[in-house]
Amino acid sequence: MGRKIDFNKDFYYHIFNRGVDKRKIFSKKGDLQYFLDNLIILNREERVESRLNEGRRKKEKQEAKNHKPIVAIVAYALLPNHFHLILKETKKSGISKFMQKLGTSYTMFFNEKYDRSGVLFQGKFKATEAIDLVAMTSYVNLNYVHHGYNSKNDIFRTSWFEYTDSENVQEYICNKEEVKSVIQTSGGVDKYKKEATEWSKTFVESHSRDKKFQL
Repeated sequence: MGRKIDFNKDFYYHIFNRGVDKRKIFSKKGDLQYFLDNLIILNREERVESRLNEGRRKKEKQEAKNHKPIVAIVAYALLPNHFHLILKETKKSGISKFMQKLGTSYTMFFNEKYDRSGVLFQGKFKATEAIDLVAMTSYVNLNYVHHGYNSKNDIFRTSWFEYTDSENVQEYICNKEEVKSVIQTSGGVDKYKKEATEWSKTFVESHSRDKKFQL
């Protein structure tokens, strides 16, 4: 069944997908970095080769600053077997084009690296409109908590620190103005941290008995 949603310019959307048969799609830190790099490299109208060596990828990330992005990245979470993104459509068909490039490039990279073939993701990416950005970014940023992951034992990355400790972030993935807007709406960083944590706990508790719901 196809995805029943029309993307509209300047609207926000929660985008998510998981590995086919719930398989791992991020097995090593290098896998996460490749996907994160492509969030920057592929966010442009122009065609660009994404499967590059580390040096070329670094150059392409710098070059991306000279191109107008086709989506605004508001939040992200990369977990072992699935990912979440919050994207703003800044150009007509921007989300569809961006996600097609992102999915194709990562599947080719992953299949070549791990000597496999075939589809990697569970069908087309899923999408819902994101209305309350404070709530939705909290859900995405703290999604690793919902699944019980921890940084000592598990491979994952989220945009939590881009929201809560921006001065110590080495590389920004999210649109800084969008993050700033969410924080201001929440009433500041400290209030965002508190609200995000409380909202996350309430969310998990309210859905813990719903077996059909996937965090």
